[in-house]
Amino acid sequence: MVFAFSAAAQKTVPYYEVEQCDTIEFSVVDIPGLPTDRYTWDLYRDSTVNFATEKGDIGPVPYFVNDMYQGSTVRVTGLEAGRYFLRIMIWNDEVCTNNLMLFKFDVTEHIPYAVLYGDTACYGEPTKLKVVFTGTGPWEVLVTNTDGTMAFNFNGNTENEQTVSLPPLPVGPNEFHIVQVTDKCTVNDQIVEKTVVHIYPRPRSSRIYVADILGP
Repeated sequence: MVFAFSAAAQKTVPYYEVEQCDTIEFSVVDIPGLPTDRYTWDLYRDSTVNFATEKGDIGPVPYFVNDMYQGSTVRVTGLEAGRYFLRIMIWNDEVCTNNLMLFKFDVTEHIPYAVLYGDTACYGEPTKLKVVFTGTGPWEVLVTNTDGTMAFNFNGNTENEQTVSLPPLPVGPNEFHIVQVTDKCTVNDQIVEKTVVHIYPRPRSSRIYVADILGP
């Protein structure tokens, strides 16, 4: 997802909040009637520095899209969760002036997730597991049973739902767990999501006897 924030030069810029993995577009608008400016952007994590004199403590690569950190518009992506400051230095060579402006924003943690749904069947009948994803695909999900003898990988899935057919399971409750979910952005290996596939024994057939009807 792309978020676009803009501000007029030399105006106060409000605080923003975005989610990890989002691409953030920042831009400034030239004040009409003034000569064309040139721009340089810097990223910071340290809020105690002198923004007027110190360069950003985060290198521009790979966080500025296409390594572009000059111009009136830039796009930032790939930042870890945390608070950031983005400085733009605005230079005007004709009148020998420069100004700066700060953007402050928080990047919140992005946690991909998946929900697991089990099946119920009689012994010998086909059964399935269904996984429903959240986040931004494609996803990779690892599902195992309790003792680790079965494992299923949902790799490169672009739909937010997917099912897998299970091999024959023993009678009784069979528990499955999601071990890890990876989406386009991050990995979540702290999942406790689980489901139970219930397999019931087939009903036994019973013989039907025709009772003799005794006459009077």
